[in-house]
Amino acid sequence: MSDVWAVVLAAGEGKRMYSSLPKVLHPLCGKRMLEYILESAAELTEQIIVVVGHGAFQVRETIGDRWSYVYQERQLGTGHAVMEALKKLPGEGKLLVLCGDTPLLKTSHLKQLLESFHRHAAVVATVAVPDPTGYGRIVRDQNGQVDRIVEDRDASAEEKKINEVNTGTYCFDLELLRYYLPHLGTDNVQNEYYLPDVVTLMRKDGYTTGAYCLDDYRVGLGINNRAQLAEAVEIIQQNISQKLMKSGVTIDIPGSVFIGIDVQIGPDSVIRPGCVLEKGTIIGENCVIGPGSHITGAVVGDGAVVRQSVVSGGSVEKGVEIGPFEYIKKK
Repeated sequence: MSDVWAVVLAAGEGKRMYSSLPKVLHPLCGKRMLEYILESAAELTEQIIVVVGHGAFQVRETIGDRWSYVYQERQLGTGHAVMEALKKLPGEGKLLVLCGDTPLLKTSHLKQLLESFHRHAAVVATVAVPDPTGYGRIVRDQNGQVDRIVEDRDASAEEKKINEVNTGTYCFDLELLRYYLPHLGTDNVQNEYYLPDVVTLMRKDGYTTGAYCLDDYRVGLGINNRAQLAEAVEIIQQNISQKLMKSGVTIDIPGSVFIGIDVQIGPDSVIRPGCVLEKGTIIGENCVIGPGSHITGAVVGDGAVVRQSVVSGGSVEKGVEIGPFEYIKKK
């Protein structure tokens, strides 16, 4: 899509992670958090700009040179981050604004967001959550359009009752966004430039603004702490196991194993409880793995058996039985 651009916000420190590692670099099932949303967006456009700030060098070094980067020296809010990215954006087109901490958003979600755009000035991805505390509320008008987005700290008692919230994912008309961003103010609790305030400015001038409400609220919400990170890993693991089982792999107890996102397993193989299969692992057909085996970056041939053993790199030949309690490491 030549008229579609994407800006991925990845400049935040992520203080609630309590980590020296930038939040967007935390791994989930063998892939960095930021890589998930970048790869989802890359299915729709190659024109992607990553806004970096905290740990900028580390982020760039880890994620690589495939992407274009903009440095946000001072983190003055989401509106300010997009202002920094404007330097590399064209005068018109559609702009996806995405968050680097939303690894569960897939290309299909972004595609539907774009399809919801129509002739709106902006469309925001929203979710209905059981507990909206801490999230920006979506205030709609009588026609169902998004009238404004109110941050939790700035919301009235009545607005706090709204359970439809902002995910921080948007599609904007670039020409209009370029006009309205400089009009943002910092009259809010955090004294920051809030990107959602652009929606309010557009509505005041008569433009239409829409919403695309995600079916599963867990998909759209960002990861801010270790508990949410674990929840996201659990969802990704469920997806991995479902995909493998539908392709002919037996997983005795899916919740008892950890399987990296790039792990390949052939049909009629059986994965017993307590296994950890990490990045780069390829398992052939008719294998039995486990219980309690840990395999990293190894190739296991058809018909092999690996019981209660550790295999790190290298290969296990076709039909070979290993274990229990063996440790094999590539030399």
